[in-house]
Parts: sequence; C-alpha cells; structure tokens
Amino acid sequence: MLLITVGTEQYQFNALMHWIELLIKYQLINEEVLVQYGSSTYFPDGSKAYRWLPDQEFSNLIDQASLIISHCDEGIAQLLEDKDTPYVLVPRLQRFREYIDNHQMEVANEFELRGIAIARSPGDLVKFIKLQQTSEVIPKVNETHLCEYLKDKYPSQKFPKLMLVCASGGYFRYMQSLKAFWGDFSDRSWISVRTNTTEREIEDSQCFWAHSPVKDNLPNFIRNLLLAFNVVLHQKPELVISTGSGLTVPFLLIAKWFCHSKIIYIEAKTRFQDISFAAWVLMKLRALDLIVVRSEAIANLYPQSLYPESVYIPVSESITNSQNDQNRDYKQPSIVTFEEVAFIYSPEKLEFSTAREFLNDFQTICNKDDFYKKIVIDMSRTTSMDSAGLGALTNCLKLATLNETELVLWSLSDPVNTLISLSSLSNLFVIEQTSNSFRFTDSVQKTRVSNITAFGLFLFRTQRLLKKIPVLRIFNPLLKFCFPFIDIDPSVPVHPSVRNPIKRLIDIVGALIGLILTTILFVPIAIMIVSESSGNVLFGQVRCGLLSKPFRIWKFRSMVKNAEQLKTRVVNQVGTSPQSGNPQANNVDSNSASGKFFKNATDPRITKIGKFLRKTSLDEFPQFWNVLIGDMSLVGTRPPTFNEISSYELEVEYQDERYTEWNRLDVRPGITGVWQVNGRSNVRTFAEVVNFDMEYRKNWSIWYDLKLIVQTILVLFDKKNKAV
Repeated sequence: MLLITVGTEQYQFNALMHWIELLIKYQLINEEVLVQYGSSTYFPDGSKAYRWLPDQEFSNLIDQASLIISHCDEGIAQLLEDKDTPYVLVPRLQRFREYIDNHQMEVANEFELRGIAIARSPGDLVKFIKLQQTSEVIPKVNETHLCEYLKDKYPSQKFPKLMLVCASGGYFRYMQSLKAFWGDFSDRSWISVRTNTTEREIEDSQCFWAHSPVKDNLPNFIRNLLLAFNVVLHQKPELVISTGSGLTVPFLLIAKWFCHSKIIYIEAKTRFQDISFAAWVLMKLRALDLIVVRSEAIANLYPQSLYPESVYIPVSESITNSQNDQNRDYKQPSIVTFEEVAFIYSPEKLEFSTAREFLNDFQTICNKDDFYKKIVIDMSRTTSMDSAGLGALTNCLKLATLNETELVLWSLSDPVNTLISLSSLSNLFVIEQTSNSFRFTDSVQKTRVSNITAFGLFLFRTQRLLKKIPVLRIFNPLLKFCFPFIDIDPSVPVHPSVRNPIKRLIDIVGALIGLILTTILFVPIAIMIVSESSGNVLFGQVRCGLLSKPFRIWKFRSMVKNAEQLKTRVVNQVGTSPQSGNPQANNVDSNSASGKFFKNATDPRITKIGKFLRKTSLDEFPQFWNVLIGDMSLVGTRPPTFNEISSYELEVEYQDERYTEWNRLDVRPGITGVWQVNGRSNVRTFAEVVNFDMEYRKNWSIWYDLKLIVQTILVLFDKKNKAV
C-alpha cells in the first residue's frame, strides 16, 4: 500500500495529487493507493481518499505502507524518523498557491543535504518507486544548548508564571523538544490548536485552543484576537515563549503591550535564509525581548549590534548518518525502465555540449530489441536549452516514430516550454501538462537566473503584465514590434544579435527605406511578371525563422506558376554536408530534391523576368516587410526551409571544427549575410552555406552588420555576381 499524506494544514497540494494520478495512469504504481488529502481540492482517480485520518489510524497506515509520500515539513519528518517505512518528501510552493511562501524549498534543500529523499518532480517519484532509494534517517536534533541558554537567561525562580504559545504540527513538536527548559516551570499555561496530538500530549490543565487557519481568514484572526484579550489578560504571564507561526502574533502582542511580559520567540530551525513574516512583524513592533535564530545566514542579516534582541544559537545534530549517506546522490540514474515504459532524464543544460550524449543514451533504450510502448523524457532539471537541444529532441522523436514508440515530455520549465512552443515542432511533441508543476533545486534556480539579463527580464515581465491588464493590452503589439524577441523567455540562450536593440533599430530604419523602394518598383515589376506568365505577383513560402519558428517569406515571383510541382524534374546541384558525427544521420543524395539545400544554375522553371529579378536581387525586396514585422533581420543567416532542417545533423565536423547545423536557428535569418556577399550562387555545397552562417555567428557586431550591408550593395552592382 502506498500512502500519500499532506497533513492537516490549510494549504492544498493539488500538484502532488496530479502527479500520483499520472503515475497511476502510466501503470507505474501497481499497488493500492491511499490518500489523505487535507485541504486539497483534488485527489487522484483510482485511489482511496480521506480528508482527515485519526492519529491512531494514521499511525497504523504508516506501519502498513510500502512507501510514504508527504509534503516537506519538519513535523512529518520527525513523525516518520522512528518508523521503518521509507518516505519521500515533496516541497510545496507559493507559486502554485500551496504555501504562504517558499519556505518548504529551504527545508527541502537542507533535508537533501542530510540524506533525506526529496522529490521535485513526478519523474523523481518514478525513481523512488522503482529503485526504492528513499530516506534512511534524519539526524536527531539536540536542543540541550538552547535549553541551557534559556535557563540561564530566564530562570523559573525569576519568572514563575510561563505561557507557551504555538500552533499544531511541527510548531508543537518543536515546543515539545524544549521541555528541558519549560518543564521547570510549575505555573504554566498553553495556547495551541486543538488536534488529537495536542489534546493527548498537553498534560497541563490550563490549556486554551486557538482558531486555525489564520491565513486569508479574517474571522479566525478576530476570534484569536478576542481570545488573546480574554486569556492573556486573565493569566498575566511574566514570560511567554513561542515557536513561531502567524497564529501566535495577537497573543504575543497583547502579552507585551498590556501585561509587559517578557517575549521569547524561537525561530524554526528550518528557517535558513530569512526570518518568518510573523517574526518580522513582531520585531518591527518592538514586541520581542529575545528572538533565537538557528541559521548563520539569518544571524548575519540580523547582527546583535543592530538587533540586540537577536541571538544566534546553531542547531546541534548528533551524527547518525555516515559521510557516504550525507553525500548520497539518490537521483543519479539517468534511465529507469518498467515493463512497457522507459524514463530518460535530460541534463541540466541541453545544449551542444550535452545533446550528443543525451541522444546516445536515448538510442540505447529506443531500439527493436528492447521495445517500450512509451518513452518519457523527464526535463525537470533542464533549465537551459538551445537549438542543438531542440535538434536532439527532434532526433529522439524521429527514432521513436521509426520504432513505433510514443514519446512523451514531462516537467518542462518555462524556457524549454517557450522554445518548443515557438518552434515549428510544437504540434509534434506530446507534453504531460500536469507534470509541469515541478520544483527547481536551489542550485538549478541560480543557474537559470545567471542566464537572464536585466533588460531582457524587464521586457519579458512587462509584456506578461500588459497581457493581464485589459486596458493596457493595446500597447503589447507596439512592444512586440520594437522588440520581436519579447515572446522568448529571457533565459533561453540565443545569439546576442537577437536581443540587441541597436540591431533592431537598424532593421526598422532599413526596412522602411526598403519598403519605400519596393512601393515605387512594385507596379512596373508586377506588370513585367504577369505579362510573361500567369499567376500571383508575390510568392510566399513558409521558412524556419528564429528557433525554427515558422513564418512566410515574401518574394516577387521569379518562376512559373507550377514551379513546386516541377521541382522533382530538376537536378539539385548542391552537395550534401561534410562527414557527420551522427551515425544515424540520413544519407542524402546530392542530386536529390530532398537534400538540405536546393539550387540549379540553369533551372528551367525560372522565367526571363525572373532571371533579371534574381540577378539584381529585386525579387527579395518584399522581404523588407518580413524585416519590419520582426520575422527577419537585414543581416543574418540564410532562412532555411523545413525540408532542410528535417535532415540537420546534431554534430558535424568541418575544417577541423565541430559544430551543429541546428545552431543556425539561434540567429534571426536575414535578407543578406556572409554567404550572400561571398559567392552568392557560386556556393554549391550545403557545408559552405553552414560555414558562412557559423562565421557570422562568431564575428557578429553592429559594425560587422553595417559592413555586410555595404558589401551587399556593392555585390548588387557587380555584373559578375552570377546570381541565379
């Protein structure tokens, strides 16, 4: 039996419920599933669900379970530490309205260092269920140092009347761990939340029950305030000690302001980066005589020189884990297989340096000998992916399709999701949306942030804000016109030229000048085109833009009306790429129309006026419209067709250098570029085209763009340019 519990707190955890349902759907869980769903508004189909469970029944189920999955709370960890049942903890996030803040992420980071199993994605749960690599033991906490400090500072002889104020769950257990201090006080009273545990373990007769929850619950806050006036003013405690939570604030304030009690606030030992909001409010209101912080990072934020009431007392842990256990990487396996489903876990950065290795790993499980009906790529750790990573996923999809295996993507981060959705491949991938509510580790999050520029982040957030406000939505098209890259997540690694505002300004000015010339020339060119052959004046073709985003490129028609149908009769004079580092790459015949690049110097489909338009490059003038709307740039790489990218290779060696043809998609395509000013139609191999594009990627600068624009103009007036 698998037990899922999310405690009795007021925060729902629907994401975890969807994860469990997903694992049931994929038949990865083949035993009974029992869910105690607390305040969640959803529970998995195919499971037995209970909103609340009595303590005794819950304890019995723990003993019977083969695995326990719970939220990341110290209270539940303390409850499970003495049990033999393996358990996995999943942190809640404020982002998904699962918690008041991201404190559970801090707890998860700390627990992970102690060797406790933390699941940050449904793919992590898959590993734990399959490999049973779960928590072994949580280090015992020794509070002797803290209790001795409190005894010396606040002896029971000097402060005989004590009041203990705490919430239930982990806060109550934390208070219980301090019994060596408060047990010396004979005259003591309690304020807590009524649960089976608090009713059973509080032995003192003077016990008062507060109202919970208090988050977003004004009636309960008012009830607690009235209770504070009634109880605290009647008890008149000389010393009040609290172990945290917002529930305690009114009681501590009344005790301080009206009874002049000494107030001790002990911050949770699972607070690692900053104090809680409740502690911050109490400090600002000067209500605390002592606040004990348990983290050195917090102590540095609140030094005693500035905050005399603050004292740092580190948590003392008895060493119960071996060094190997504490450094144990229980998530290391990159491939996990079941009977009909295989999981492969993509690297943190799915870029050129790692894409080849990832594709090789995928090939080991996608073959005829070890057939799986479904292969899942878990991308919960992948925060950065470039066009090479997109190429790796595309190759994986090709292999799976050939093997008649369904390929599914799990846990896509925002940058990866953006990249796939913008690409021409978005409709080809199957994405499990319910798996996308995963949780970044602290180190992965920092890596992601380091890829973001302040300007790019500002524009991205501004656009998202404009979309949410109806009145301001009219400004969104203007922002996108000025910065066409604004739809791309700022952490997606693209070529620097893509996000350069000066380059975009040059494009706008150049496009306006070009469109003025196009308008002047349109009528005479249109007359010449239709006088020679029937058909439209303009020819539109779908090409791959930045990150393979499809767009329609416009040209003056230079071929006969049915040119696409006649293409199979024309010999392709362009050779294939140089030797490939991909053993699975398709062998493309140099004379085949399905090659990566098509060109014929004597193409019979070109009309007489078409030859003139191509010779003078007048056929490309309508592309200034593509530049103006942001699909293209004045200077860039050659915009490829979809037939070309379908045969791109993930790793190529050319002129003693290794690169990927997919990196051409990191740059916005241009009307002109290095290959246009270096031979133009004299280029007869796809390798030369790619090499020119790679040269542009390496040498790009604003001055380089201006130089290429000048060279392009000179080439147009060169009678020997041999354009076809």
